[in-house]
Amino acid sequence: MNKRAASVSIAFDRMTPADVERVLAIEQAAYTSPWTRRMFESELWENPFSFAYVAREEEQRRIVGYVLFWMVYDELHLMNVAVDPAWRKRGIGEELVRFAINTGVGRGIRMATLEVRTSNLTAQSLYRKLGFHQVGVRRSYYREPREDALLLQCEFDGKPEEG
Repeated sequence: MNKRAASVSIAFDRMTPADVERVLAIEQAAYTSPWTRRMFESELWENPFSFAYVAREEEQRRIVGYVLFWMVYDELHLMNVAVDPAWRKRGIGEELVRFAINTGVGRGIRMATLEVRTSNLTAQSLYRKLGFHQVGVRRSYYREPREDALLLQCEFDGKPEEG
């Protein structure tokens, strides 16, 4: 599936074991407590509820971001989304989240949830733009640095979101 993000043409592909090295580099650049190789591999091979996709810029097929989410019954939980720092501010993060939501809606989800750091105002703004609202707080959810997480939720009527 192709999407346009700013002036960059992006393709979404299922994450494969060959993609993990590049995904780890993006993960480490994006987060203070990054996931490990083992965590990603577990999602790819051991978790039947897990869906992992990479965003590739179409010209050179370079991975510029990724999204990982779980779908359990009619609920989607956004686990992780990140964009290479050199490719930020081009709408790629928004397209990754929309892609996850549309994938879920196409499979019958009725609700999506996620956690976000209380200090991550940029991400909160994006999620609110996409229809998420706060439903709770998870105290000391993040470890490095220790910080609360806002629990956000969005309900769907079964129709894919417009991109």
